[in-house]
Amino acid sequence: MDARPGARIGRARRPTPLGATVYAMDHRGHGRSGGPRGHAPSLDALLDDIDIVVARARSESGGPVVLIGHSFGGLLGIAYGLKHPDHIDKAVLSAPLLIPKVKVPAWKRPLTRILPRVAPRLAVSNEVDPALLSHDPEVARRYSTDPLVHDRITGGLYGDTIARGEEFIARAGELRVPFLLLHGRDDQIVDPIGSQRFFARTTAPERAFCIYPGLYHEIFNELEQETVFQDIESWLTQRTDAHLTGWNPPP
Repeated sequence: MDARPGARIGRARRPTPLGATVYAMDHRGHGRSGGPRGHAPSLDALLDDIDIVVARARSESGGPVVLIGHSFGGLLGIAYGLKHPDHIDKAVLSAPLLIPKVKVPAWKRPLTRILPRVAPRLAVSNEVDPALLSHDPEVARRYSTDPLVHDRITGGLYGDTIARGEEFIARAGELRVPFLLLHGRDDQIVDPIGSQRFFARTTAPERAFCIYPGLYHEIFNELEQETVFQDIESWLTQRTDAHLTGWNPPP
């Protein structure tokens, strides 16, 4: 689950060696889904969309459901786990967008507080620099040329999701879904401190945290991606910290 799944098909196919059936979705206003680019009517609307896919996955597969979310999708994964803890069995949360780290121009910073109230459907750039996604330059090239990728986000969507990052950190102790939290320590898009603070507050069963020195935001598309995938497979199959290469508890 990602805001830009068109560029993530290879990632989605990766869990299949475990015998998993993969379901992917484009959020409203993203990818092949309709609606104004970068906009959704509310967080609840996005969570309802996810719930439809989760229900279909459980009905068709008959097995346990693992929700995987990256970046904005990771934030939604946390929100979904808080709202529907009984609908999924586990979650993998990659660089959840709890605390943005992108460099926003000084003139635009006041807009993050004003737009959600006065112009919720007005879209602005998310200021993501493709060169900071991965150390692999091919990732930046694909990101920049993919017609399904855009850099838009509306004030309304920002105000109902990303702007609530501190709220979700404060509610970490309410999350009861077993989860694996992943983050690149050198992420320049989403601050790893958000993941560290979230993990430090949670008491969810079978939780684990992997932080990877030297990796940027797109850990699934980094040169060391196999290490990340191996950690996911180890956690899903053995669920023990001893088998996680990137295990690193927060300070």
